[in-house]
Amino acid sequence: MTQPPLKLPDSGPSSHALPDGRLVAPSAERNAAPIFERLAEYVPDHGMVLELASGTGQHIAALAGMYPDVAWQPSDASDERMDSINAWRAHTGADNLRDPVLLNASKPWPDFPDFRLAYVVNLFHLIPQQDVVAVIRGAAGALATGGHFFIYGPFRTDGTFRSEGDARFHASLTAQNPLIGYKDLEWVEAELCAAGLSIVAVHELPANNLVIVAQKPA
Repeated sequence: MTQPPLKLPDSGPSSHALPDGRLVAPSAERNAAPIFERLAEYVPDHGMVLELASGTGQHIAALAGMYPDVAWQPSDASDERMDSINAWRAHTGADNLRDPVLLNASKPWPDFPDFRLAYVVNLFHLIPQQDVVAVIRGAAGALATGGHFFIYGPFRTDGTFRSEGDARFHASLTAQNPLIGYKDLEWVEAELCAAGLSIVAVHELPANNLVIVAQKPA
């Protein structure tokens, strides 16, 4: 799941640094409220929640403050992101926000005790299909029974883009790497089911994004 940095539409730089080392990504600020509102339906009463590809760390830092009875585990495949995630952790002072872990989710996953929810934001269109399959299988294997996998991002439906902007974004991604780009909703659902998960819901979110939620059955 490692690849050269991508040029994304709203990145000028994609983030700016605060004096204490926290990185702030404008896109993460924009999409936080609708994601948090929908994620609230699936946050467990206890146990651990894993954020894949934590990036700057600003989302999980806010969530840790909102849900103090849950252990929040940040992770990222990039060692460069650890400093920002740790700076956000220090800024919040939340005891339930764990030290970040280096995790390439397309490789074998470690054991996470009492693992109730995995969520990922804006990743699947940035990695190849084979890596998406590996991430899904990793989550399916690691989640506790009854746990949820929450996936947010842009998707196609039956090969059709949801807007002209989505079609342009997909084209810009595949021009940089022909193996990446938008995935079909139906394909992702099929891979989740093939990994032993059940589709719970598909939610429409602003800016043509979707949330796909799957659950590990008993």
